[in-house]
Amino acid sequence: MVCNSFGQKIDSSELDAAILKADSIITTDNRVFFKNVESIIVYSDGEIKFEKYYNGFKKDSLHQIQSQTKSIVALLMGIAIDKGFVKSENEPVSKYFPEYFNNENELKKTVTIRDLLTMSAGFEWEEMLPFDDPKNDNMNMFRSGKWLNYALTRSMAKKPFTEFKYNSGNPMIVAGIIEKATKMKLKNFAVKYLFEPLQIKDYRWLEDQTGFCHAGGGLHLKPMDMMKIGILVMNEGKWLNQQLISEHWITKATSSYMPTSFDISTYGYYWWIRDRNLTNGKSTKIMSAEGAGGQKLYIFPEYNLIIAFTERNYSTPQVSPIFIQESILPILE
Repeated sequence: MVCNSFGQKIDSSELDAAILKADSIITTDNRVFFKNVESIIVYSDGEIKFEKYYNGFKKDSLHQIQSQTKSIVALLMGIAIDKGFVKSENEPVSKYFPEYFNNENELKKTVTIRDLLTMSAGFEWEEMLPFDDPKNDNMNMFRSGKWLNYALTRSMAKKPFTEFKYNSGNPMIVAGIIEKATKMKLKNFAVKYLFEPLQIKDYRWLEDQTGFCHAGGGLHLKPMDMMKIGILVMNEGKWLNQQLISEHWITKATSSYMPTSFDISTYGYYWWIRDRNLTNGKSTKIMSAEGAGGQKLYIFPEYNLIIAFTERNYSTPQVSPIFIQESILPILE
């Protein structure tokens, strides 16, 4: 039995059994969604408890983490604020891009960095559409070749900070603010203040024709390096006794601001927050970084537990939510 500093308990043998059962199913079941699992890593009580790669995927393979990129960009904004490059997330975006935010209507002038981070900026935007739908703004942004410009030129639909609307253009603007404030490219800022301290040495970041990094989903990392991000967040911004991000920012980033348009989740600063009921009548907080296709990093802060999956299940059921619901939640006490 593992009992962490919060006093919450995980039976080690039950956790081992849950992991081994999942491993066996993924290895032997011929259904396509199990064949699309690429990796599972489990961190429990301060150590890597399980790490395995599947279906031709290797430990050193770079994996596109999709919208988990957004969660990392939120951490980079926190670092920019911690170090004084940006005053706070309550600053108006018009301070950094007046040419886009002062010449339209009064509503657009009021958009803040916080509104971008919480997917509540209020822009006209449609993303939850088929990829080939001509109204899909995310795909139109990608095809434009000038991602930041596309995001900045959207019109307003609603008052900021009143409604969640998933918008992969928002993190482009956050990245643009980081670059303007620090006078560094986003990836260079990330390397200096986050990747190097975490010893993340191998990465790739998709760029547009202007050399601007795709802040909404273009980062490629090794699965174990994404796990480092989870450990950093669970340890409230500390890594090897070094405070890389302030505890204050981690608390803000993983607090709930508004309900999302997806399941029972609420949203922090590009981090998903859920309170899940346990079999003992209690509930527990789960914080997650999530990307399309099954890129999932689940943090259970009360249990010192992190579970990370990478999958290729873009049009098929994802395995990790089933594993969490059926195998992990029942063993938490």
